[in-house]
Amino acid sequence: MRIAVIADLHANLPALQAVLDDVLALGCETLWCVGDLVGRGPHPGEVIDELRRLEVPVIQGNWDEAVGLRRDHPGVTWTSPEDEAATVDERSILLFHGSPLRQNEYLWSDRPSRVFARVSSDQADDLLCFGHTHEAFHRLVGRSHFVAAGSVGCATPEDPRARYAVIDMAGAELMVNFRSVAYDHLQVEAEMRSAGLAPSLLWSAPSSRGASEVDAEHLVEAQA
Repeated sequence: MRIAVIADLHANLPALQAVLDDVLALGCETLWCVGDLVGRGPHPGEVIDELRRLEVPVIQGNWDEAVGLRRDHPGVTWTSPEDEAATVDERSILLFHGSPLRQNEYLWSDRPSRVFARVSSDQADDLLCFGHTHEAFHRLVGRSHFVAAGSVGCATPEDPRARYAVIDMAGAELMVNFRSVAYDHLQVEAEMRSAGLAPSLLWSAPSSRGASEVDAEHLVEAQA
């Protein structure tokens, strides 16, 4: 079975359309979205409409919640776990945006193994797919595969391509690959300027990892 996982679309319709074309060309059987459809970019309504049209399962991201509830900042956290779980080919799968407990928690790729091991121990899932950091990485901790899907809508000026994850499952085998897809980013930049938005919103990192940020390591250690 081939599954595509997308994250952090950030209201960038041309990037999403390019990824959807690539997903179709690869013959993916399933498409999941792990949050942040809106915020930053110029096409929030169009992105939502496209995923609704395709009936793509979507996990709420911190930007989605902030916009939907008219909050001033996209950093509100859940007070209890509200995760989405599934079972595919005898595997237990958990989809979330930031961490299993908080939408705005960052599971960075350079976190110590004990951070991922604690999440794996608490959740007991074979495959955990998430976004929020805009990183694309695959990390195996024990029997749990952590897959950060990258960002469809946000990248860097040096490499503006849209990124997403492709997971192939066949029995006990699981393989993860990451795709980088070109799109007309200059068109999006022009639309942002026309809308009074700074194009740099699509190139800025999701967090400076400052001292005020509650990081994933502190979260899981607090749960111990």
